[in-house]
Amino acid sequence: MNHSRWALRYAALAAAGLTAVTALPGGPAAAQSTPVGPTVKLITAQRFVKVPKFGKFAYLDPGIYVVAVGSALQFDVQRASYATAIKAAQIIRGTNGQVTQRPVPNRWFDKWFGLRDFLRITIKNSAGKIVGNQLTTFCPGGFNQQRSGPNSPPRSPFPFGCGGNPFEFGTVWGLQRGWGADAAAGRFRLGLGTYKVAAHVTSYWQRFLHVTPKAATATVTIRVVKAGRCKTFCPPTRPGHRTAPSGPLPSEPANVPVLNNPPTSVLPDLSPLPSWGINLFGRRNSVTQRLAFGATVWIGGHARLDVEGFRSDGAPVMKAYQYFYKNGRVVGRARAGTMGFDSKNSHNHWHFEQFAQYRLLNANKTLALRSRKVGFCIAPTDAINLVLPHAMWQPAFTGFGSDCGSPSALWVREELPLGWGDTYFQFVAGQSFNITNLPNGVYYIEIIANPRRVLHESNYKNNISLRKIVLGGTLGARTVKVPAVHGIDPEHMR
Repeated sequence: MNHSRWALRYAALAAAGLTAVTALPGGPAAAQSTPVGPTVKLITAQRFVKVPKFGKFAYLDPGIYVVAVGSALQFDVQRASYATAIKAAQIIRGTNGQVTQRPVPNRWFDKWFGLRDFLRITIKNSAGKIVGNQLTTFCPGGFNQQRSGPNSPPRSPFPFGCGGNPFEFGTVWGLQRGWGADAAAGRFRLGLGTYKVAAHVTSYWQRFLHVTPKAATATVTIRVVKAGRCKTFCPPTRPGHRTAPSGPLPSEPANVPVLNNPPTSVLPDLSPLPSWGINLFGRRNSVTQRLAFGATVWIGGHARLDVEGFRSDGAPVMKAYQYFYKNGRVVGRARAGTMGFDSKNSHNHWHFEQFAQYRLLNANKTLALRSRKVGFCIAPTDAINLVLPHAMWQPAFTGFGSDCGSPSALWVREELPLGWGDTYFQFVAGQSFNITNLPNGVYYIEIIANPRRVLHESNYKNNISLRKIVLGGTLGARTVKVPAVHGIDPEHMR
């Protein structure tokens, strides 16, 4: 698969009759050619807030929001391959249809996690002494985006969150016009008492986004109080997958034609990423050790993956069909394997049974162990490349909100939108690899997407990924060393 998305984006703009002007902020070209674009301002949700203290730390969320003013704030972040650097650019849309890509220097964005050193947070005690001072990265697409007023658009089209899968290829950070993202949360060592918290857009980002001095600062008074037993205040938890509002199902013809040889233009491309989140685990006081790993299969190509199962005559297995889409509408279908119901704990839903396969290979890449994981409730969990043409920025749900059907279901639809991946972590016995009796040495975790080729794809050549690991240690005290992939997911010992 070709991941040179910069070239694709320019081609798409040209095909649409648009122009793309690239200019560095502050230079002559910027003054002559680059539209000013959106700016931002800081606003506060409240002037005073109580902050709980747990142990040595106060968990601060003063309710200071970065709000997009004028038009939507958007940044495209992507890399052509794992061997190339991540690039970021602000996308500015002019009133005459012009689209400008304004590069962000590497120094000023934190890979997939947002705009680096965007805010400076200072905290002063009642005597005016600074007791807290830190720079923060700002994620324009934070999970906590909110409308800032009644004239703000009712919905935001942008994805939620920054960062995630270490092997993603591209994402979009966006903040809808008139929407704000909570940006000043953090953890500080503070004693009980009253403080002034000030958030200030740093000088670089003031220039880049044309922020006025008045709009660049916001202040809140906080009172740090002793936390109770989590009845009123609790330490913040890491946000999980956000569930977006579900809309009506797409309009489809009653009789979908069978396409045994569908055209490439309507096909998805299933591709596995290198394994990640690799770890060893075992029961306490047991010499048995297992290798757990994460596996992501994502969808590129030209269209979403839609697999639907239908039951007949009370059969315990559903016949599965793959549906093909063009311009958002169903244009055909084909038989594609089976679905079976998994009644085990933490599952209790229908699995598509031919989605992926996992194996552990020896140094010479022959089979050492095979995972017994065979069924999958297909669902979008990780955004992998949202700068693909026609990638879906907001799936109807992320995670497993659909539940993939009940035992009495007649019909199940399992989808993976374009640009999204489905990640499984193999900690269950039979799914993880029992490496207790394996000799030390080099191995490879192999992930195979669509192993029986029951699904139609635009490209079958990228259906296998390998991740090198090195097993060491002694019985009951094994170790695993995982070399980085082009500097990604750095080498570590577990």
